[in-house]
Amino acid sequence: MPLLMRACGIGPSALTAFEARVRQLQRLGLLRDEGVRAAGRLDYGILELAALATAMRLMAAFMVPSLAARHVTERWGTLVPALLAGARTALPKDYVARRPLEEGTIIVIQGSALADMGQRGQHGERYVGDIGDAVVSDRTALSAAMKSLGGAAILLDTATYMPAIVNGFAQATMATVSELSHELDRLRFSE
Repeated sequence: MPLLMRACGIGPSALTAFEARVRQLQRLGLLRDEGVRAAGRLDYGILELAALATAMRLMAAFMVPSLAARHVTERWGTLVPALLAGARTALPKDYVARRPLEEGTIIVIQGSALADMGQRGQHGERYVGDIGDAVVSDRTALSAAMKSLGGAAILLDTATYMPAIVNGFAQATMATVSELSHELDRLRFSE
């Protein structure tokens, strides 16, 4: 939890509230089958931490938890390349040499679902409407990406939290380069 909180820019005094948000995201289907390893206990790796951090960052951008969980689960294939690209500064050099990364670190999420929720007055735990589209962009193409989604969007730069996830995981687990590469591959091939 402390690693995830640091990556999300949340101080230790908010631990209880943060843990409640994590449990809420789990109830909403985030990490439903992830995080349970052979011993039957909850054990998060980079993949699970990236999913949770992304949902938390979306909620920090005023997205309701149900919509954040759906974006992470339903748009995961779109998000993964941006998550890896955002972690670039924390990745081992030989990993990047073997597994080239995309350039885009900015996830642009269409604002239509938020507008739909407001128009329908849907404030329940689960939002079942259309969540809108999401694209990945780099800074040079950001204007075109926003325009393609109608101009109203939430922007999430994965470079602001993914290096902390990777570095924090490596330090907390004392992972070797091989073990870290394995965790990064779990994320890369989870699409």
